[in-house]
Amino acid sequence: MRALRFTCAAIVLLAAGCTGAADPGPASDPGPTSDAGGAASASDGGATAATVPDDLDPIPVTPAPADFTPPSGGCTGEGMHLVQPGKPTDPALPERAGETLSIGLHSLDDATASLTATIGNGEPRPIDPAAVGDTIEIDLWTLSVTSICPDTKQVEFDVID
Repeated sequence: MRALRFTCAAIVLLAAGCTGAADPGPASDPGPTSDAGGAASASDGGATAATVPDDLDPIPVTPAPADFTPPSGGCTGEGMHLVQPGKPTDPALPERAGETLSIGLHSLDDATASLTATIGNGEPRPIDPAAVGDTIEIDLWTLSVTSICPDTKQVEFDVID
């Protein structure tokens, strides 16, 4: 019986330390966070720009596969989720393990977008510049950038389960 208890305790400890995520979860690090568009916190309705701490390492982006040919212009109008400056992710991303993720749009050009990510009430964390076809692993979420539209100042992406 004592050996069974020891084995169960060891499994619980191992499971607690192995999340399998690229970034630490919110318990040890607020991780990537966004106020949904680089805007102010939800308490002020998103009317002001959020500050992204300079001391946080950006979340890495996985480039599209070598054989991927992005659509001309990159503005495909495709993607389940949309982010614009100062606005929350629309629709909101699904909760994972009781946590929420918001993506914010800091800036964009014809080919790449500078995004931020916020888990729960954590600090906004920068994401390396992302292009159409790139994927971004943020704690328990994996995002795929599907559209970058400089004219309408919006980025669309899908959540990969």
